[in-house]
Amino acid sequence: MSSSLAGLAHVLSVALVAATPVAPVEWSRDSRWIAYTTVESSDATALPSGWMLAPGGVPDATHSAPVVPQRIYRIWATEIKSGESVLIEESPQPLSSPSWVASGRTLVYGRFNPTEGEGGSTQHGRFEVVVRSGLDRRQTIAVEADLELNAEDRVAIARQKLAPSPDGRRVAVPRPGAVAGLWLVNLTDGRTALTLDGAFAPAWSPDGRRMAFLKEIPVPEAEPAVQVHLLTAIGGSDQVLRVNASALTASLLAWGQDGQSLMMIAGPGGGAFRTRNVSLVRVGLEGGYATPVSTLESISPTNVPGRMRGPATMGGDPRPRSARVDLTMDAEQDQGVCLINDGQEQVMRWCSLVGQNTYDRFHPLDSGLQLGAPAISPDGLNLAFRVDDGGGAGLVALFDLTTKETIPVAPDLSSRRRWLDRLASCALDLLQTWLPSPTGDGEGVRATVLPILGELGGFHPRQFRLKRLAKFASGPLTSPPAAPEDGLEDFRLFFAYLAQDYDAAERLLAAVESTAETPRDRLRWMCLRAQILMSKGEVGRARGIVSYLERETRGSRSSIEETAGGYSLAAVADPTNAWATHLETIAGDGTLQRTGKSTNELGSHGETADAINLGGWAPAPDQMPIAPFAPNPNGLAVPPDEFGIIPFRRRLPNLGDAPPPPLDIQPPGMLPRFTPPPVPGLRVVPLEVQP
Repeated sequence: MSSSLAGLAHVLSVALVAATPVAPVEWSRDSRWIAYTTVESSDATALPSGWMLAPGGVPDATHSAPVVPQRIYRIWATEIKSGESVLIEESPQPLSSPSWVASGRTLVYGRFNPTEGEGGSTQHGRFEVVVRSGLDRRQTIAVEADLELNAEDRVAIARQKLAPSPDGRRVAVPRPGAVAGLWLVNLTDGRTALTLDGAFAPAWSPDGRRMAFLKEIPVPEAEPAVQVHLLTAIGGSDQVLRVNASALTASLLAWGQDGQSLMMIAGPGGGAFRTRNVSLVRVGLEGGYATPVSTLESISPTNVPGRMRGPATMGGDPRPRSARVDLTMDAEQDQGVCLINDGQEQVMRWCSLVGQNTYDRFHPLDSGLQLGAPAISPDGLNLAFRVDDGGGAGLVALFDLTTKETIPVAPDLSSRRRWLDRLASCALDLLQTWLPSPTGDGEGVRATVLPILGELGGFHPRQFRLKRLAKFASGPLTSPPAAPEDGLEDFRLFFAYLAQDYDAAERLLAAVESTAETPRDRLRWMCLRAQILMSKGEVGRARGIVSYLERETRGSRSSIEETAGGYSLAAVADPTNAWATHLETIAGDGTLQRTGKSTNELGSHGETADAINLGGWAPAPDQMPIAPFAPNPNGLAVPPDEFGIIPFRRRLPNLGDAPPPPLDIQPPGMLPRFTPPPVPGLRVVPLEVQP
């Protein structure tokens, strides 16, 4: 790999697997393609069948992972402009992450082939290097004939990446296993020229004559120290580069553009009572002096409560806070993106490494999703990253640094389903920790996991997060191959409801409802239909369904109980009846009737029921939703809703604003009557017009 791409964070050792749990993504030199590995695992976290009907959307106790997880490894190449993907290789055996050779037309990756007929947690097999120069052209090089790997070592292969030299003649191959190491393989003759025990994170110089790598040195009662090594003559011995700096981390090793220095990250040093910086440093090959280049992140001081001013630590722990920073740089090494993880939250920082300017701090998806492996394109316009999905490699997404648009990359149906599963799980977590239990009957009182629109009333940050998740899901839901039989109807219904597209939700509910296996499930889907009609303002249809549900679920089951006087029958409360009763309460007289007009009943002016009740004012379609049963500001005394809140309040006008809309409704085509507000101490005298 050339030095222009060596700025990507290298994660090539099992020792680094715990710190970075996702596989890297490789950009081509012209920024047109990305290459990556996906892992479809049967033990990855997944929502069970009927997850929208399950209490709280949590898998039941019978849903458990198989004893022996099955995995399918795939290597893809995706074109950024068109979004089209090409399957490079598919195998049930572990495949490493791919790397582009300097020509940009060849991919190289590793592959483990276990011995035939051997199973169990530990397997013997052959490790190979595959050079793929076309879909029908490949060269296979056997590097190790007998390699013993356990289950964890085999899973870690997907997180490793080979490093080819700039001339494409040699490649540094990370050795799988508990002990780190590198094989230096000649691609021309297929020989293993050198083995470097304990080495990881290889980086080639721009001329391809030298290779730098890292080793870890144990330190008593502390984290291992990072040692920089330099291999000057291929086939010869390596030398240790004495670096005049402390706290060097293994998250980055790249050559500078001058070819006479190395770029590394120095972690925070010092105690808990001072601001500590994570910095990008330049290490000179002559003398090993480390010169600071840019401050990537500053960590605020902590203290013991009662001893100094400042933020207190948890339980009075005086240990300093730590933060992991993964940096990726563009081809010119003048701008980069840092993934900052302080153990509590993650944030991306797009910055200028030379001018120390921060362009933006953002999270490209949602804070409930774990990110990793950031990789900026060589032209500095796009960012690729991974989202942890529990499968060992992670899902791939793209972020346009100019338009701020996030695009999930889903090349096949398996990736689409895992994307939707991860986004839906994140949305369910937001709903479960936010929504109240209206009837107080505990878990399971809701018919489905989807809330009533009134519960989402008001301006709340979680509403923006739910709508963002629904927006991100639109890509995997519509990208090809999209077919009615793809089994994604429940996800389409779920995200259409969160996006407040109730017409689409009503259509999709018919398809999902037809798959109900029991009469009780059909009743619960009918509850959701009533919720959709309420949100659309179709009160008459909603009340009819709710009344039917309340009758059908009232005392529908009985149980035989043994008492002192003998056996007796006792009615068993149906959880669906509790939610149907709640729907009947909020759909009663004086609640939904105030917004009971449909859009067709309002004439041809395109006004909504909310606009009628709010004196002609209505929010823009892209604003947050308001409750369909909001109080009428025309002077009617309306109590708060059943959650004790008023979903919507009119914004108070500022000085210089246009006059507020009239409180009474004017006939169409007439100008509104405007009465100026009274001013204290000033009497308004009406103007008399003489005939």
